[in-house]
Amino acid sequence: MDCFFVALERLKNPSLKGKPVAVGGDPEVGRSVVTSASYEARKFGIHSAMPMAVAIRRCPELVVVPTDFDLYDHYHFRVKEIFQSFSPVVEMTSIDEGYIDLSGTERLWGGPMEAGERMRWTIKQLTQLDCTVGVASTKLTAKIASDKAKPNGLLWVPVGAEAHFLAPLPVEAIPGVGVTTSALLRSFGLEQVGQLAAVGELLMESTLGVTGRWLWHASTGNHESELIPEWERKSISKETTFRTDTTDQQYITAVLHMLTEKVCWRLRREQKAARTVSVKLRYEDFETIHRSRTLSRPENRDPSLFSVAKELMCSAITRRVGVRLIGMGLSNLTGSGRQTDLFDEGEWIKGWHRLEAIDKARSRFGFNAVLTGEAIRLAAQR
Repeated sequence: MDCFFVALERLKNPSLKGKPVAVGGDPEVGRSVVTSASYEARKFGIHSAMPMAVAIRRCPELVVVPTDFDLYDHYHFRVKEIFQSFSPVVEMTSIDEGYIDLSGTERLWGGPMEAGERMRWTIKQLTQLDCTVGVASTKLTAKIASDKAKPNGLLWVPVGAEAHFLAPLPVEAIPGVGVTTSALLRSFGLEQVGQLAAVGELLMESTLGVTGRWLWHASTGNHESELIPEWERKSISKETTFRTDTTDQQYITAVLHMLTEKVCWRLRREQKAARTVSVKLRYEDFETIHRSRTLSRPENRDPSLFSVAKELMCSAITRRVGVRLIGMGLSNLTGSGRQTDLFDEGEWIKGWHRLEAIDKARSRFGFNAVLTGEAIRLAAQR
């Protein structure tokens, strides 16, 4: 999706169209960074993860809009449903990006170009959002094609043409090649993807090890990795970095409760349950603590899973220094079916109906339409 967060903010407020826009935190408060930047803002060198104060210095006319993850999650699920209408094999790799396996769908949607154009048109009609599509035989090449086609474009790399397409591109075009790897490759005189391919697999591996072998396969367009559809997802997690480090355990607990509700909401939407609960906590000095516990049977209800997560969090907080980050995750996923004990069946059903009502309200009005438990403390701070 093109500038997903900015595009959604422009749907809410059309007056933002054509202006340099950055979605993110208040520059006057703590560690605020740019979450998403419009193409107009990118002309000033503004990009994701840049400190908001730096972004404003580069572009004094920058319009800063606070994040609305409730809205972004809602449209994420709408876009995912559109993807799934084209193929059941969909892997969402982030809130605004995913892969679709269109193998065997030619009679339904036509060839690669026609299918890609149908997908872009459908997304535009149903969401009013622009979408860039890259079509190729491998995930990595499709990703690069999508990056080259932005904004709002479509690029197909035919089977057999991958190496020719990749050859003239800079090595930084390969996802995962960052500043350090790029500098190392350029120190060897390797500046274009085609040069990596020409070096050969053996020399790349003998020089850079496993990374070298991976880079060579990527450079030839032959790097294959299977799509991981959601029914094969191994875990679901969410984490947040506090604007300022905090020692307020009540506040940390409230945030953990909200993260647990969000993770459980997604778990139920995917009709799954989890057996393993994990909590991640990072102190202000970046010491990171992980705690996890495996349950006797799968669970997907907020109260039960939060109770475990809270105990794990309390066991992780052993120092009297500020906490920078808190995260919560569920793994060891299974189907959502449950066998109840005879004597607790009535209470279990009552609690399940309550969660169903909350889930319906959130699906219609957004996650923040209903806050429960410890998370209610956060409402007063908005």
